Amino acid sequence: MAKKRTKVGFVGLGLMGAPMAANLLKAGFPLQVWNRTADRADALVAQGATKAVTPAAAARGADFVVVMVADDAALDSVVFGEEGLSRGMKRGAVLINCSTTSPGMSFRTATALRSLSVRYLEAPVMRSVQAAREGKLQVLIGGSAEDFEKAKPVLAAIASDINQIHHIGEIGKAATMKLACNLLVAALMQVFTEYFVLARKAGIPFETMMEVLHAGPLDSQLFRYAEQTVVNPGGRPNFYLRHMLKDVNLTLELARQLDVPLPLTAAVRQMLAAAKNLGRGDEDFAAVLDMMAGWAAVPVRG
Repeated sequence: MAKKRTKVGFVGLGLMGAPMAANLLKAGFPLQVWNRTADRADALVAQGATKAVTPAAAARGADFVVVMVADDAALDSVVFGEEGLSRGMKRGAVLINCSTTSPGMSFRTATALRSLSVRYLEAPVMRSVQAAREGKLQVLIGGSAEDFEKAKPVLAAIASDINQIHHIGEIGKAATMKLACNLLVAALMQVFTEYFVLARKAGIPFETMMEVLHAGPLDSQLFRYAEQTVVNPGGRPNFYLRHMLKDVNLTLELARQLDVPLPLTAAVRQMLAAAKNLGRGDEDFAAVLDMMAGWAAVPVRG
């Protein structure tokens, strides 16, 4: 199907959703957008998108509808609520869920949409807001190979390298893989925080800490990201702490269902919950570092 004839709906224009939608426009797709806070669509409208008044209107006539919302409840609301996507999607259309939601929510959504002759793909994304702006996200796919193949032109607009789009398996598998990845991210950020606080308390300069880290086998993109949260504080979050806590909660619930012990993840959850309860849920999840530095009475900067 040629791009110029492929109409796309997009729902959820937050930190990641807005730049993803902008890249679909740049790729030449006619785009209908909706967001709960309506004025967040204005910049996209200025670039050529059509603002829809409801999710159903954003879906009407679209061949694909991309959803990027916060959690299971938000997905359920925009898909099945009053004037939800399910009321506007045509037969044969594909809903591409880029949100991080539970495998159970994917099963329920796919089953309900199938009864309407609407297809469903899990497509949770990884990497930063900057990667979203550049169209360089990593995408994990759960669903049929046929639907994946059909959606590749749309997916390519948000992940310019086809090698960064991974078909994990059937529905449920990509959602599970994303939770496992975010478990690793949250745990590594906690490890970096403890590395930082211990060395800082012992009087080791931050520059020395990072020089040693970068030169050795422990270097990673995540630790370089953590470094930037220390060097350049107060920037716009790449990932809200409350969303990381949500993902860790989903991971622990899945582990409970599968009877899998995750003791480290449970401890990381306590740190995220403590920071959220201190009013830091709308900050970057690296706010845990500030919190623990305060507990240890060490300066984060300077």
